[in-house]
Amino acid sequence: QEYEIIYDDKEDESCLRKYRKRCMQDMHQRLSFGPKYGYLSELQNGEQFLEAVEKERKTTTVIVHIYEDGVKGCEALNTSLTCLAAEYSTVKFCKIKASNTGAGDRFSTDVLPTLLVYRGGELVSNFISVTEQFNEEFFA
Repeated sequence: QEYEIIYDDKEDESCLRKYRKRCMQDMHQRLSFGPKYGYLSELQNGEQFLEAVEKERKTTTVIVHIYEDGVKGCEALNTSLTCLAAEYSTVKFCKIKASNTGAGDRFSTDVLPTLLVYRGGELVSNFISVTEQFNEEFFA
């Protein structure tokens, strides 16, 4: 009888540990800073651009690379952002061709590549002519 009580206590303790562990995992999952992305998303037009920025949670950081094919530094920055997106999966990384934004006249090749950083739908930072600020080489 004494053995059964000790055995039951150990079994209860084991169940309690498993239950605590599951609760901690669930809580961690819920508090894991929102949705996960993990990739560089190509936006096709200005409407998708606005949607990507404005329809995210207020706590989600959205980084948009405005680029054009053949412009110095754009391809290297896209490669770096692809690596960063995989590493920082809670940040939404996007890219869009300047000619597809609907505001192509604002984004001449002189200001490309450009990075725009949004949070809660608001522009919090911008980096124009990134190659001038960081040279032509980008490493993630």
